[in-house]
Amino acid sequence: MGIDEFKAIGEALAIGMLIGGERYRDRGDGEKSFAGLRTFAIISVLGGVAAVLDEPVYTVTMFAALLVLLALGYAREAGESVGGTTEVAALLTFWLGFATMDHEAVAIASGVGLAVLLASKQVLHSFVASRVTDVEFLDTLKFLVVVAVVWPLLPDKSYGPYDAFNPSQIWALVILVSTISYSGYILIRALGGSKGLQISSLVGGLVSTTAVTMSLAQRARENPGIERLCGVTGVLANAVQLPRLLVLLYVVDKGLATLMAGPLLAGFAAAAGGAWLIGRSRWLGAGPSAPVTLQNPYSFRPALKFALLLAGVFVLSKVMGEMFGDSGVFATAAVAGLADASAISLSVAAMAHDGSLSESSAAWAVLIAVAANAVLKCGIAAVNGTRGLVFWLAGGFVTMTGVAAGALYTMDGAPW
Repeated sequence: MGIDEFKAIGEALAIGMLIGGERYRDRGDGEKSFAGLRTFAIISVLGGVAAVLDEPVYTVTMFAALLVLLALGYAREAGESVGGTTEVAALLTFWLGFATMDHEAVAIASGVGLAVLLASKQVLHSFVASRVTDVEFLDTLKFLVVVAVVWPLLPDKSYGPYDAFNPSQIWALVILVSTISYSGYILIRALGGSKGLQISSLVGGLVSTTAVTMSLAQRARENPGIERLCGVTGVLANAVQLPRLLVLLYVVDKGLATLMAGPLLAGFAAAAGGAWLIGRSRWLGAGPSAPVTLQNPYSFRPALKFALLLAGVFVLSKVMGEMFGDSGVFATAAVAGLADASAISLSVAAMAHDGSLSESSAAWAVLIAVAANAVLKCGIAAVNGTRGLVFWLAGGFVTMTGVAAGALYTMDGAPW
């Protein structure tokens, strides 16, 4: 054997010991278990040896023997517990050991991920039991079922004016946006009210900046003494929109994302940094600790509404671009940005990807949408909040969009 083979077996041993160590620590006092640290290490090394030998008969034989051994161990412990986590983890550990030979990065990352997942048992059980309601859980399951059933059936073909509408592409982007939002939503639910208004609003910006702004406006109206806090917190929450948009752009068009990385991150840093500095001022106050209230992004109705909005924006931006050039796209960005900056950003990114819009024009359209969305948030604050709240929000938004626009102009100039 060469150095690569010894390295693979060593990595397999490390993966097995990591997972086995976690399984050993998970045992209760006096509790018996099928496998612990040494057994998992052996199972993983068996997989590594099978990969090194590269003999299908040996691999199948070893895995079949492991299956029999696990079945016997499970049958022995079935009277005490019907859980099969350890047994399933042992099967996966064999294949992780096997994968170290040709896919070491995947094997190591998966091994660490598996150990973290196993170690998070109490946290996950507590979260599902106490933080997630039955309605939220069922809504999430329904959405995932719709994703699994509907998406594969949608045609991956362009329709409509200028072939602007692709059902499969639209639904894939809806899934992407909903998943990013859901990640923030789950984090909000995990935090509960223990981290205060600022942290919950910051994370809530991943889910819905509009909902966060509305909630802060209502709090500022009820208690004008915290309008400065609500304003600074609103800027912080809306600043999260910029790196969120960067992720969406990267998925659709990496070239546009590369161009926008500097401006969007600069705008985020300016807004978040300013909000953080002002937030440390004593006169700002601590504010209420209750988190903002947000809707489950994996509910089907909000996802369907966003899909319809996205489809409409795709068609409108394509038509306006063909009829009026870049100025038509910019006008569409200004109007569509009032409703949702993500939809128009995804649309112009798709146009940049297919060559119907330059990356420079697409980048400015994204910033126009962000600025328009900021105007909407100030309007929400004016109607539902206080003048003081509007002042703090507007100051933060001007800083955020101004820095982003300045950075883009410095890097790429202007397309007009």
